[in-house]
Amino acid sequence: MVPGLAVGGMCSECWAKVVRRARRIAQWVAVGTTLPLALYMTLSLPADRTSRLVAVLAVLIWYTLTSLIARRVALEWLK
Repeated sequence: MVPGLAVGGMCSECWAKVVRRARRIAQWVAVGTTLPLALYMTLSLPADRTSRLVAVLAVLIWYTLTSLIARRVALEWLK
């Protein structure tokens, strides 16, 4: 028992471990979903500068949003 910790609660060290684990899971999920998207965009879009720029921005936005969502889901799941 940790003094001052509610039943079912987590100490700060345990919470930090859960957050690190959720971050690691989210990174793998984001990479795993972003790579097929990047490959698809590379193969399907024409090779001009504008479409490549749009593809790069879409992939970066996809990675960021997927990472945030997966981190939140993993955090809730691991709690």
